[in-house]
Amino acid sequence: MKKLFLILAILIFAAPAMAQTWYTANQVTLAWDAVPKVLTTDQANKYQVYSRNDLVSLGSKLGAEITATQLLISLTVEGRYYLGVKSIRYPVGETVGIPSVGTAWSNVAADTNNSPFGVLFFAAPTSPGGLKLVP
Repeated sequence: MKKLFLILAILIFAAPAMAQTWYTANQVTLAWDAVPKVLTTDQANKYQVYSRNDLVSLGSKLGAEITATQLLISLTVEGRYYLGVKSIRYPVGETVGIPSVGTAWSNVAADTNNSPFGVLFFAAPTSPGGLKLVP
């Protein structure tokens, strides 16, 4: 009985720490903090945005590299999405970027100021037709 109580207590108090907010939408704007240049002579940093449907994959690229610190993302396939961003450094005169070691993911508390989130997308049904009055 004591073991059962201990297990329940752990689950009750640990659950809020693992809380994640899910947003249902077909479009979201993902924004992030700018990464400072390594050297002042570097070209502007670029960013690559990713999405994934699980917690372990590397994700799929969403569009090309951008210099902006936000991106409008339109979802077309139903599912649960985690969004990620990788920074890419371009030293002066270089055309091939050096990507950050890690990717910041929306489900990681340290990457989201302790507010992990994900996006849910569900296709809307069609509107009904054949309206009529029933006597």
